[in-house]
Amino acid sequence: MPLHDRVRLTCLRVLAVGLMVALPRQVGAEDLDIKQLQSRIYSAVDKVLPAVVAIADRRGSVFSGVIVSDDGLVLSAGHAVRSNRSYTVLMADGRRLSAKGLGVNKRVDMAMLRILKPDKLPVAEMGQSSVLIRNQPCISISFPGRYNSKRGAVVRFGYINKPITSNQGMIETTAQMEPGDSGGPLLDLDGKVIGIHSNIRRSVAQNYDVPIDSFRQYWDELKEPKEFAIGGWPSLPKLGFRGEDDDDGIRVVKVYKDGLAESSGLKVDDVITDVSGKKVTSRTKIYDRLIELRSSGMNSIELTVIRAGKTARVRIKLSNEDHPKPAAFPEIRNLARKFKELESKLDNVQFVVHSSINGNKARAWATRVYRSGRGNVVSKSTLIGDDARLELDDGSMVDAEVIARDTKNDLVLLHANFIGVGGVDLENVKGDLEERPGRLLLIPDASGEGRVSVWGSRYFSVPRTRASGGYLGVLLGSDSESGNVVFDRVDSGGARSAGIKSGDVLLSMNDKEVKRQNDVRAFLSQQEPNSIIKLVIQRDDAELVKEVVLGNPPDDTGHVADNLKGGKSDRRDGFSLAISHDADLRPSQCGGPVFDIDGNFLGINISRFSRTRCYVIPRSILKQFVANAGR
Repeated sequence: MPLHDRVRLTCLRVLAVGLMVALPRQVGAEDLDIKQLQSRIYSAVDKVLPAVVAIADRRGSVFSGVIVSDDGLVLSAGHAVRSNRSYTVLMADGRRLSAKGLGVNKRVDMAMLRILKPDKLPVAEMGQSSVLIRNQPCISISFPGRYNSKRGAVVRFGYINKPITSNQGMIETTAQMEPGDSGGPLLDLDGKVIGIHSNIRRSVAQNYDVPIDSFRQYWDELKEPKEFAIGGWPSLPKLGFRGEDDDDGIRVVKVYKDGLAESSGLKVDDVITDVSGKKVTSRTKIYDRLIELRSSGMNSIELTVIRAGKTARVRIKLSNEDHPKPAAFPEIRNLARKFKELESKLDNVQFVVHSSINGNKARAWATRVYRSGRGNVVSKSTLIGDDARLELDDGSMVDAEVIARDTKNDLVLLHANFIGVGGVDLENVKGDLEERPGRLLLIPDASGEGRVSVWGSRYFSVPRTRASGGYLGVLLGSDSESGNVVFDRVDSGGARSAGIKSGDVLLSMNDKEVKRQNDVRAFLSQQEPNSIIKLVIQRDDAELVKEVVLGNPPDDTGHVADNLKGGKSDRRDGFSLAISHDADLRPSQCGGPVFDIDGNFLGINISRFSRTRCYVIPRSILKQFVANAGR
């Protein structure tokens, strides 16, 4: 999703109480039926997942889309599609189908493509965005970040913040998005498409979708292979009159035939002074008020007008159709409170470990596990130094000894001399939990109410990349005579602090001979930030040995998705097996346990990978690691 003025884009049991019902009143958290909510999420995901596609262009860029007709029509985002351009549609069942870009509107950010040879296509049903209300649950299924066929599409869960906004009339939700998600569907709990992913702001609660009704309104234009322009905001009803600013309000200069204004009795020369109890002084104020009223679920507005010197009132229905009144939804904004009883029982599994790394204070969450003896915890290795101390419930500290580290999966096992109850019994773990995208998850917090997220992906491996390797802080070149690797430029970072200079020739790294620049890159990709490496360099006629503390690779792409509060984990990839979920965690909260809402242990959080994704190392990997440490 390119950047411009809009940035596009598992033990214990818990009892569910109350019933989710459609009532014309404010519905509280006590009315939320968790089992029903979970069932509806599963149903919606199973229904739509096969129809959600990744779309690749000729340059290798990949974005998302959803198939909405059996003759191959695909909805996506206007900033990602070009009319008449060829694309490859990557299906959930493994097929790769050719497609062509059709109609595109970039201002409202909507586009359509057609699969050229449709055959037995899965289809998602289109819903209605005009009846959305605040706090309504919603589901996202799309392809954040780089496309990964083994991971598949990623599920996220949230609720409607605003059914319509001043951001081009879009829907604002807490279902998180990031680059790659553009064009993917936003769903209601019935599994119907209510929006198409468009853009984001910095807060993870600000995610914007084009309302599906906007696509309906311009369906014919979208089916033609060309870019088209539109006026106004298609997500707002057209009131059916034209007005001009007047000293007393807005003077009606034209009423369009068969429009909402005409059928409601608005007349030419009426001066509108008030819209549903709020004074308006310009035409833009009418639309501001219309957005405000539509967001609160109103299906009509009342205009106060001056007509022939007298005050009159005109009620305008915002639709010619009688849509069913939307159901009220139970409070899900603080969903973790629903699991207070379970979460409090799991608190004794989550600990905090304090240590120092290269003289800097470090803090990480940890998970208590059963092992011969007492006081054993596992956590994220790169967040914990050798001088670790475990923080107990009463705030006191006890020394913790590092027993083993698994650098491949970034795990550490520690032992501390303390007595307490609880912990995860890994010895009795029988494999991993059943793979189930959409499953509600619980992350306990011994000092708070915890967090609820959803299982987002299939199990998949996460390859190691340069993005989380050690950073030296140099620009590499080659010596013109010997061909050896030379430091052309030394920027700020570990190299400069160690006294490395431009022109120094690199001979070896940790006693491994260096011949090519790729030797350096490959070596650094396997090192951890904050680790210390030994370099042998040649400067003039002398050989020098330098110890360098590696830093973190720069991660400033300029995209707002990389500017998330708390940032990403320094070591965030290179895991043999993981699943993705959508909890908003800080990097220091990695190492803590993850359960489903029945209290089944899933694994531990191992990295905050991106704006929308946290990764969990599953319990089978932890069991093997702890078992090996005891040998």
